Amino acid sequence: MPWETEDEEIARLEAERHTYSVTFANTAESDTVTRAHLQEEMDRRTARIQELQGHQRLGFLTRWSLRAATLVPAWGAVVLGPWWLKAGLGLLAAFLVLYSLG
Repeated sequence: MPWETEDEEIARLEAERHTYSVTFANTAESDTVTRAHLQEEMDRRTARIQELQGHQRLGFLTRWSLRAATLVPAWGAVVLGPWWLKAGLGLLAAFLVLYSLG
């Protein structure tokens, strides 16, 4: 699905995995080909879910380092002269703060 968040993709994959699991449980044990295919599909979705859950957000020290680094362009935006430099440094400071929050 286009433009899914990680949480939405995880929810979709879990629903698909559950559907395959129900089908797997209702498939005769003698139908080994179908059961193997269903097991492979469940395994693929499980692997993708684990990959998505493994993505780490910024760590505590990284977030606070970015926030501290925001002080330099913020200070420059106040002290330095030309308006375009103030605007650029202000935007840089805002970007660093927003990035450290996410």
